[in-house]
Amino acid sequence: MVSVKTKVLKNNPSDLEKEIAQCLIDIELSSSSDIKNDAKEIKILSCDLIEVEKIKKKTILIYIPYKIYTTYVRKIQRKLINELEKKTKKYVVLVAKRTILKTKQKTKSFKIIPRSRTLTSVYDSILEDIVAPSEIVGKRISMKADGKRLFKIMLDSKERQRDNIEEKLISFAAVYKRITRRDTVFTLPPTNEK
Repeated sequence: MVSVKTKVLKNNPSDLEKEIAQCLIDIELSSSSDIKNDAKEIKILSCDLIEVEKIKKKTILIYIPYKIYTTYVRKIQRKLINELEKKTKKYVVLVAKRTILKTKQKTKSFKIIPRSRTLTSVYDSILEDIVAPSEIVGKRISMKADGKRLFKIMLDSKERQRDNIEEKLISFAAVYKRITRRDTVFTLPPTNEK
């Protein structure tokens, strides 16, 4: 029998983590679900509840181990997010847990850091995880007068057909700001219809 402790890779899981683990178990045990085989392998590291003030709705940020994310979650991400959103009645964002290696400039032995572990690469990968399964079409960086940066991310126009996409774009920006402390605006390209 599958328990909540096997789904959460943490000694003392919070109530939110237990709730998400129970949702994963329900998806795994449901007979009508076509993602139950891959859902068996999914485990979570931690969960955060993010309050999005603009839309007055909460978003759940779920951290998943990197290998599990790349192996199982990417294949079923859209269906998994839909199932979790139905069960929790909140927006859900799945992100792989990645590590950033710091450069040690003061030490004499200079060690080369893999590109995938640099701050820029990790932040770009987190951005792709947040908006997945949709694709990023364009990125712009606007410099404000006070020197702060504003990142403008343009998503694929196919995403217009999804429900509540405007609210989801606002929640994506709140989640990305919570993780990286970067101001971000997510948009869809303008339509050519007249």
